[in-house]
Amino acid sequence: MKVGYQGEKGSYSEAAIYKHYGKNVEAIGLETFDDVFEAVKNNKIDQGFLPFENTIAGSVVENYDLLLKEDVFVIAEVFLKIIHNLLSHKGNKLENIKKAYSHSHALHQCHGFLREHNIKSVPEYDTAGAVKIVKKMGKMDEAAIASELCADIYGLDILEKGIGTNNHNTTKFFVIVKKENVPKDLKKEKTSIVFKVKHHPGALVSCLQRLSKNDINMTKLESRPIPENPWDYVFFVDFESGLDEENVKLTLSEMEAASIFVKVLGSYPKGNKDQ
Repeated sequence: MKVGYQGEKGSYSEAAIYKHYGKNVEAIGLETFDDVFEAVKNNKIDQGFLPFENTIAGSVVENYDLLLKEDVFVIAEVFLKIIHNLLSHKGNKLENIKKAYSHSHALHQCHGFLREHNIKSVPEYDTAGAVKIVKKMGKMDEAAIASELCADIYGLDILEKGIGTNNHNTTKFFVIVKKENVPKDLKKEKTSIVFKVKHHPGALVSCLQRLSKNDINMTKLESRPIPENPWDYVFFVDFESGLDEENVKLTLSEMEAASIFVKVLGSYPKGNKDQ
């Protein structure tokens, strides 16, 4: 099976793919998030695997916007604990490091360690991409912050493990497919939707009350602006019930009647947050 992700080999997305599927999957790195959606739609890959939320950095808003725009379906959520490591050349030592390359989020999440060791942050487009740069330049005073998988792929040493400031750093990924490729036996325990309310007082409250009225537990609510319509918003919601359950069918029907539109983004098994 071909599973596409955004980034270079060794990225946290690739590590999460192996955690979810095992090593017998073909993980294919693509340049942008848009490329992953396009590859899914054009059957170049079987599934797309993308980050949607991080406990520190928040939502990956670009992917939520794409999920609203594109005709795909979420079939799984996967949680990966993010463990940042300081990687450098074979035989190197921590005291030699003066610069650390990584994605800006990773650098920020390791700011305490970097400040303590007087290491300068150098932002790059991607954690695994930063490793490639450090490997190519070959300077003993430079390191990268990335996954343990990167050390194996690029032949670098881990000078220090777990250098993140927050030990509860976790990313949630969604698995997306074309709607016609949704597995027939898919276990549906959670559902993600997006909707736009009508313009009158209490419209949002009215829609959300339909969830509680029908005994549905909402786990996420987030608003996003519509770029084509300034000061206009949609609302993304996750809740703990499957799309095939009668109370969910009733709730969605009631919300559709009270909203401008409701789009079901996916229905899928609950991911394990504790792994």
